[in-house]
Amino acid sequence: MTLAAGHESTDGGAAVLSAGPPSAPPGGGCPRGATAARTNGQEGQRLRALGPAPVVDMPGAVQTRAVVDLALAERPSAGPLVSRDAARHWPGYREGARSVDGVIAPWTGSHNALNSYGDDHWERRAPIAAALTRRRVEAMTPVIESIVQDVLDGLDGVGAQRKVDLVQSYALFIPHEVITRLLGVPAEHLPAFSAAAAGLFDTSAGAEEMTRSMGAVLAFLDQLVSGAREHPGDNLVGDLVRAADASGNPLSDAALRDQLMLIIAGTEATAHAIGTLLVHLLSHPDQLDLVTSGQVPMEDALTESLRLRPPIASVPLRFAARQFEDARSGEQFGEGDPIHIAGADLHPERYEDPERFDVRREGGSRSLAFGYGPHVCPGAALATREIVIAVTRFLERYPHARLALAPEPLEQTASFISNCYTSIAVELS
Repeated sequence: MTLAAGHESTDGGAAVLSAGPPSAPPGGGCPRGATAARTNGQEGQRLRALGPAPVVDMPGAVQTRAVVDLALAERPSAGPLVSRDAARHWPGYREGARSVDGVIAPWTGSHNALNSYGDDHWERRAPIAAALTRRRVEAMTPVIESIVQDVLDGLDGVGAQRKVDLVQSYALFIPHEVITRLLGVPAEHLPAFSAAAAGLFDTSAGAEEMTRSMGAVLAFLDQLVSGAREHPGDNLVGDLVRAADASGNPLSDAALRDQLMLIIAGTEATAHAIGTLLVHLLSHPDQLDLVTSGQVPMEDALTESLRLRPPIASVPLRFAARQFEDARSGEQFGEGDPIHIAGADLHPERYEDPERFDVRREGGSRSLAFGYGPHVCPGAALATREIVIAVTRFLERYPHARLALAPEPLEQTASFISNCYTSIAVELS
């Protein structure tokens, strides 16, 4: 349940305007030593000053087109002009000639429903869509409620100080526990599984560490798929195996494993969406009142929060499947050009005062966080259910909770993949 590309992260992990030949940056920090924007809106403004799709440098000496115009981001994504299949549409990559930093390589190498194109995309997407049905989401709802209540009960035991870190003590626990139940992961393997999954997003750790984390996650998923082949249980892996085997072109174990990687990516994204939505609501009391009073659905607040700060930034990349020109903007893309979306949800032509958190935004709020066109996330319904339940129940249990720090000083991930807070100190009462 991948939450799709939205815009770059802030502090140490953003992309940077290109000003000449690319040079490889260290680890996952700012390429070419430039300073990242403090907010997504500031970064979008810098990029928009150079046009609808300026060139930026990414780690691994990769130059990409950063699409900052929302309409331009939507138009190619809805059709066959843009692909996510690096092996098929990134010249040089398929021959092994392109030097791609390990920070990016793990996200372009797996061949799943996300990183595929055309008929191949639909064949790989179908088993996940069949497994993540409305029935499965409804069946998981009581489980999610139970998990949330257990975690909240744990927060009640923090003692007299009543101060907690929402990320480590709440937001991360819920989706990790949900995915453990959903996949049928044995509880004793959860710590190692969670650590490896979190390592996939830590671009500051460097290429070698990310590759090691990817290997650990893939090995673990291999075990789950192999076990489900022999004894498919009543869980997502079992459903995925049954759906894949029932299709006209059954998927291999490796292909099934790659599909499950989408679920892993979505776990981390869901956790950070919980924390970010709580930061937005707790730092805007007037908006919080609209939601807790029932005047505005929590789902609308979530959409607005995802528009402002989606938890997944610019990976995996997109690629121009062929040379094309966008008729409205006049932007030209060469065959194989890497593309990512950068702050398009904050475009001032679409939204008045786009950096303002407004749960009753006129005309409604939209977000590319769950993808667009054929790549809309098949797990969006499950992710939404988790986030809405987690945030709603927290606010019900702690109606007087407040941030211990203003949002601006909160520590943020040094990553151009994750766009999230690493710590959110909250006073419960």
